[in-house]
Amino acid sequence: MEKSSENIRETYHDYTAYVAILLREIELLERITPVQAMLREAVLNREWADFERLTETIAGIGAGFEQLEAERAELFENLTGSAGGGESRRFYAAAARFPVEEREEFTGLYRRLKMEALRIKLANDTLMNYIKETRSAISGILENAYPDRKGKIYSRTGMEREADMKSVLLNHSF
Repeated sequence: MEKSSENIRETYHDYTAYVAILLREIELLERITPVQAMLREAVLNREWADFERLTETIAGIGAGFEQLEAERAELFENLTGSAGGGESRRFYAAAARFPVEEREEFTGLYRRLKMEALRIKLANDTLMNYIKETRSAISGILENAYPDRKGKIYSRTGMEREADMKSVLLNHSF
């Protein structure tokens, strides 16, 4: 059964709109990668002013990405006629509407988007693990330097709270 010209035009319009959103999302994620590398260097070099500035830059990119995700989710609903079934299922339902050549490009862009997101997540996880391990090491050093604190601090009301990480000046290296 042959598609009507109206249906073909509608499908092509959906395709171009969706590809445009995917390309914009990929571009935003690719912009995060070098900023993320600079952020890691700022943490390693203890450049806290740079850290704050870079964090704000990433937050701005993230806000733009969030807006595009909302547009993409709406387009998913328009293409598939439903909001349920999970993103992956809706994506492939939408991809099935396109001719083979467009479908291949469409799914390729989607995979590229998912790979960029995964790369960013792994880099974030690595940085967070470094920060957690460093904080743990510093806490251990402070517990040894101040054994009377025993790692616990109490508020005025008697509730236990997290110890603040006060600066300590040492004239010895470990």
